[in-house]
Amino acid sequence: MLKPSPAELLADVAQALDETVLTTLARGPARNQVQAAIGIVRRCAEAVDAFGPVLHAECADLAASLRSIAAADLDLVPDRSAFDGAADAADVVLASSYPSVPDLIETALSLRHQLAELAVLAEQRRSEQLPAIRELFERMLDREDRLGLSPW
Repeated sequence: MLKPSPAELLADVAQALDETVLTTLARGPARNQVQAAIGIVRRCAEAVDAFGPVLHAECADLAASLRSIAAADLDLVPDRSAFDGAADAADVVLASSYPSVPDLIETALSLRHQLAELAVLAEQRRSEQLPAIRELFERMLDREDRLGLSPW
């Protein structure tokens, strides 16, 4: 279970595809698709070990930042019960000694939804919290860049 690690397993799959399957394919769409798949598997191999910790950091940053921004400008939270529910749910997941990746993903998506609503209102109202929101988006992008999974 510990060896090979998920990262090693994915790297080995990419190498096997490269050395066995790719060499048998003539140029064309099928070969291009296998090459793309190999690239994706390699990127996943590089990111898999960091994915959970980065997602955990993302959720913790989102929860703390959203609370801070909302406390500084109460008008940015139109649905307080949804906002509090997302923040409280994040607290439960983050309090776990080792939250699952699916739980972290669900939490991150919920918090991102709250951030999107908050950001739109902040922009519309020209809130003084716009710099804090932009900084949060920049930290999110930095984390995503470090993982290297984004297709963009």
